Amino acid sequence: MPAYIGWAAPASESWMVRATPNSRPRGLAAQRPPAVSSAVEASIYRAFLWGHTPRLTIRTGHVVWSHEVGILWPTWGRREWEAWRQYPLWGLSACYFSLGEGAHTAAWGLLPSLHIPLWRNHRWMAAFRIGTGLGYVVRPYDSVTHPTENAVGSHWNNLTQFRLGLTYRLSKHWRLQAGTALTHLSNGAAKLPNFGINLPGYFFSVVGSARGIEEAQFLPATTSRRAIARWGAMVGGAFAHLEYAVVDGPKYRLWGASLTSLFHLNRLNRLTLTAEGEYNSAVALFGLQTGAFRSAAEARRGAYRFALAPGAEFLFGPVGIHLQAGVYIGGPAINRFAAAPWYSRLTTRYYFPLLGRAPLRPWVGLGLKAHRVNAEMIALQFGVALSREK
Repeated sequence: MPAYIGWAAPASESWMVRATPNSRPRGLAAQRPPAVSSAVEASIYRAFLWGHTPRLTIRTGHVVWSHEVGILWPTWGRREWEAWRQYPLWGLSACYFSLGEGAHTAAWGLLPSLHIPLWRNHRWMAAFRIGTGLGYVVRPYDSVTHPTENAVGSHWNNLTQFRLGLTYRLSKHWRLQAGTALTHLSNGAAKLPNFGINLPGYFFSVVGSARGIEEAQFLPATTSRRAIARWGAMVGGAFAHLEYAVVDGPKYRLWGASLTSLFHLNRLNRLTLTAEGEYNSAVALFGLQTGAFRSAAEARRGAYRFALAPGAEFLFGPVGIHLQAGVYIGGPAINRFAAAPWYSRLTTRYYFPLLGRAPLRPWVGLGLKAHRVNAEMIALQFGVALSREK
């Protein structure tokens, strides 16, 4: 939710246009990286459908096979952050999940992703992949035709996946990968029910590149990743449109705002502490109708939520990935009907370049908030960044 105000940019100027094309002296690498390069990845997954809550009445525990075909675009170190991050890969994949009878039948997905190397040498690479995109469930919940299939209530859903894998380089053209994965499908309560589909499992994949990917072509970093300034702050807002408590009920608006302090470990990673508030109009109306609130004023107070959320943001050029764990604060008059005393949030944020000479950097993002293992909402986030860095 937060936006950025402070004395260090969300990403250094290395991801913006510079005076020279590559911003580094020639001859630092054995070979120049190709102008355009890509690879194709084909993956197969074996997972099981996790019955993560007793309220889930779909068939669970059975094996789910899924398939994925995607395109990978390696980074070569043309921007400083690419070298600092050990040359990540961007990806875009098409996915298919065979969920089975009694479990929404099947699902399709389109998944943008980021592959983050944790360790690499000439032959091996350990990498973490995070992806968030769009999923389509073939047979969502229907109270008449299949009332027991209650994991998701809509065709269109958010698709999020975490993957940890080990890659072996056969040649510059071919690589093999294997590892573990967790896939999640839900709509963030835009349409109830929304317990979500969770698929933990493992995968195997083959990566092929016609041009080849050679580490000798990677450009090394030429500047330090040490933080320009340690402290900063962020402000921002959020909006969600969701159903509340009642399946096939009306949709309500939720608004949020936040203020975050930042401590930069370096130009790639920073710690955050966020004070945030939300107003959920559905809580006020639901509580009045059920007798939980005695007056409209009490209902309005109860619809507010206030929380403190420590977290960490990881920066990849203009993209930020923000992880938070929050706890609700305040007296008994607020935070009513919260599903748990704490929550987690995953936010993917895009920072725009500076607006001319003014130290303003707008951003937009999507945040997935969950209580324990159940997603509560997917919110559109927005803000503006202020920075002395040009």
